[in-house]
Amino acid sequence: MRIFSFRRGALAAGFWLPILALSQTFLPDTVITASRVAQRAQDALPDVSLITRADIDRSQAKDIPSLLQQLAGMEVTQSGGMGGVATLFMRGAESRHALVLVDGLPMNNLNFNLAALEHLPLSGIERIEVVRGNVSSLYGSAALGGVIQIFTRQNSGDGLKGPWLEASGQVGSESFRSAQVSAGQKWASGFGLNAATEKVQTQGFNAINPLQRPGTNPDRDGYNRQSNALHLSQEFEGARMGLMVRETKASVQYDSQYGPATQADESRSILRSALLNTSFKATSNLQLDASVGQQEDKLDATLTAYPYFVNSKSKTSALGAVWTLWPQHSLTAGYENTRQQITSDTEYNPTHRTLDSWRVGYQGKLEQQQWQLNVRQDQYSDFGNANTWYAGYAYVLTPEWRVKASASTGFMAPTFNDLYYPWGGNPRLKSEQARSNEVGLQYTQAAWNWRLTAFENRYTDLIDNDVNFTRTNIAKAKNQGVEMALAGQWTMAGVGAQQWRLSLTSQDPQNETTHTALARRAKTLVQAGLNQKLANWDAGVQLRYVGARTDATQTLAAYTLLDLTTSRVLTPELRLNLRIENASNVNYQTIYGYNMPSRGLFAGLKWTPKLS
Repeated sequence: MRIFSFRRGALAAGFWLPILALSQTFLPDTVITASRVAQRAQDALPDVSLITRADIDRSQAKDIPSLLQQLAGMEVTQSGGMGGVATLFMRGAESRHALVLVDGLPMNNLNFNLAALEHLPLSGIERIEVVRGNVSSLYGSAALGGVIQIFTRQNSGDGLKGPWLEASGQVGSESFRSAQVSAGQKWASGFGLNAATEKVQTQGFNAINPLQRPGTNPDRDGYNRQSNALHLSQEFEGARMGLMVRETKASVQYDSQYGPATQADESRSILRSALLNTSFKATSNLQLDASVGQQEDKLDATLTAYPYFVNSKSKTSALGAVWTLWPQHSLTAGYENTRQQITSDTEYNPTHRTLDSWRVGYQGKLEQQQWQLNVRQDQYSDFGNANTWYAGYAYVLTPEWRVKASASTGFMAPTFNDLYYPWGGNPRLKSEQARSNEVGLQYTQAAWNWRLTAFENRYTDLIDNDVNFTRTNIAKAKNQGVEMALAGQWTMAGVGAQQWRLSLTSQDPQNETTHTALARRAKTLVQAGLNQKLANWDAGVQLRYVGARTDATQTLAAYTLLDLTTSRVLTPELRLNLRIENASNVNYQTIYGYNMPSRGLFAGLKWTPKLS
């Protein structure tokens, strides 16, 4: 897992990563999410973290929330154990201000604008790019806090070639069981196919604390998930077409405070997405891209005292272009049309809306100077328009040192709940607004990278309830802070290869209306990690500190978690993995009244046979 690579809810609107992302040949140190143009991670003006497939394997993380919370400036809250609703705070931004994409498709739902991170599978992922800070001018609404872009494995360019096969399984505490299989093939004709399937099951534990939330069922709260994905691609001379289809079905048991204490509550989710795209070189310096896609998020809570369901569906068509003006200078442009629809046992009126988005960007580098400029306009059929911009600049002091600064504006469109919920919705709402500023200092040399970033984010017209519980634009908030991150690796004779990570985030998330701390966000976050490789062994230590936070009228205590991993190569094709989570068995909460996992022990095998 890298800060940079060395050597190197409510709305799903207008956030399409240009489909050129699917046709780029990614080297280990390149990212695309920070500018929508492939570049070295260390050259990106917004702060970027890159998680590779090797990083995922080393972490032995069992789900995406536990993987992301190892990154600088990231807080994950969860209502209980695996499968419980997970929310993400990136540098103190609201959880609905984090945009999650999978191969360019938005995962955020239309009622709360939250992505179901707890249900997204780790199998089949090739890399994850995390951009911190306001990039609304690149991706539209919901990107005020940043973007998490997940790239799945695809047989293209110089990437995975077939035939290949990976199979793994794990067992562990709370009757945890998982199995994953991924396979693919690329033929000389340019046709590629790969597929991934994953099954996860755990009996869990009592997610809710009956002393803090009385009248709840003290039973175990289990979780089941089945995920399947299929990718087809065809490469031509200077062109590529791809079709991707994914489905995840999950069920999670939980404890409701409504109904009898003997009641068993369960919700079921279905995530479906399909994407058809094409990318081709129109000229030697012009690349064009087109795509159509659909994403669905279905939630059905039928086994509870007050059953409900809500389904989100977004359909998007996109056109994009990247024009290389001359070396290290490029112009990007794009148009997106998004149609959103919500269906529920709650009677929303209307139940659909459309969005048209235009964007233009410029990236340039000349001797010691670098620029990034982006502008975007989003036009909604219901509440109006939003215009945003980003301006970033960097100056290279020496080959190792550089300084950078950026300013940007952003917005968050009101959700279907905000506008049309029968009890408190307000169709006259305006979008939430953001203004962000950052300055940073960065050092990069060989296999080491260090960065220091000071950031300020101010939010106005935030949507909250008035005294009559009607949604209105009344709240203001800000977050100012400093973040330091260090990552590197070295190899010593007799010691083997070591990888180090250290980060510290000091911030002050404040509600400027009530002059109180923003809920569930700590002022201090610390991450430290060490991975040691020696001969056939790998060993890892992960330490995470989260400071005290408020949650409504309660205070959540600070906590420090220690995770340990080790693995051994048994044969060239078989690896044994062992992991201890919460090794010191800390009792902690991320949401008041909800228990978090105690110490857990997990063991697994990974098989990667040579097929060619």
